[in-house]
Amino acid sequence: MNSCVRLILISLLAVALAACAGPRHVLVKKDHFEAADQCLLAQQAGQATSREQQEHIAETLALLRESLELQRRGDMLAREMIRETRPEQVDQSCPTVDEPRRTQPAQLDKKIVGGKEQVLLTDLGIVKGARMDTGATTSSLDARDVEIFERDGDQWVRFKIEDPDNDGMIELERKRVRRVLITQSNTDEPERRPVIEMRITIGEITQVAEFTLSNRSHLEFPVLIGRNVLRDLMLVDVGQNNLTEPRAPQSSNSRD
Repeated sequence: MNSCVRLILISLLAVALAACAGPRHVLVKKDHFEAADQCLLAQQAGQATSREQQEHIAETLALLRESLELQRRGDMLAREMIRETRPEQVDQSCPTVDEPRRTQPAQLDKKIVGGKEQVLLTDLGIVKGARMDTGATTSSLDARDVEIFERDGDQWVRFKIEDPDNDGMIELERKRVRRVLITQSNTDEPERRPVIEMRITIGEITQVAEFTLSNRSHLEFPVLIGRNVLRDLMLVDVGQNNLTEPRAPQSSNSRD
């Protein structure tokens, strides 16, 4: 029992004893009442403070409950968004063997070739080293002693190419398709080069393609394959070389 309650009880006991003694003998000290009154006021104030603390705690708990509910709703929304986006991401980046993609990108149907390959000059049966150059518009062939002449009213080209098997030169004649104007980085004067058509085979793909004729003896590769050959058929992996081996042409793989 605390001191305030004890003081109040003592004061009440004193009043009760005085009343029993009769009206003329009621002797209760004033300071007892004042002390008891102060104790009551202090206790009431403490109870009010306690109620305020309890209300504050109740408000805090309510805010915590609301915050937890909002967090729960946010987590549910995030999980729903993940479930909605996951199938598309898997379909785009992780196709499985059992469930292939419905639409295959066009580039996956193209043949992968390296930055350097062996190509077959199909009509001659000669294999030459070639560099794949996606920056070149037209392919180029190493040719020597290039001479333009006329035959039956058309422009033709007579030239020689190296025969790697016999360590000699082979003289060829081809109808000139057109001429191109080439500007080299080491000269200011543009060079006119004749363009002829040759049948070539890369891997199992055979096609007729245009080649400019120029002396490439100072270059590593006698043949340069440009976009006119690569376009729509091949992709170049510059980090690898000799990914293909030229095979005998087949009519189903030829492009005239």
